[in-house]
Amino acid sequence: MNQQRIMPLIDLLPGVVTTDLQQRRDTILELTRQAAEATRKAQLLTRQAEQLRERANLSACSLEGDAKGKFSAEAVEKAKSLAYPPR
Repeated sequence: MNQQRIMPLIDLLPGVVTTDLQQRRDTILELTRQAAEATRKAQLLTRQAEQLRERANLSACSLEGDAKGKFSAEAVEKAKSLAYPPR
């Protein structure tokens, strides 16, 4: 992000170099840059979490399928109803 896009009016004020206004503006610029980077990282983490949830769901379906291969479907369904009783 360009400093000129963040409060360029500060540089146009007469005698601004004798104040801390430019430094404060630069701090705002850095905070904005950090926020953009944090947003980018959050988006990457969100995508990663979605992929992990998808893998977990597929693995759970596969596990249930394997259980039904080793036990009767009725036994698996009965176990599910005991594990997850209706509310």
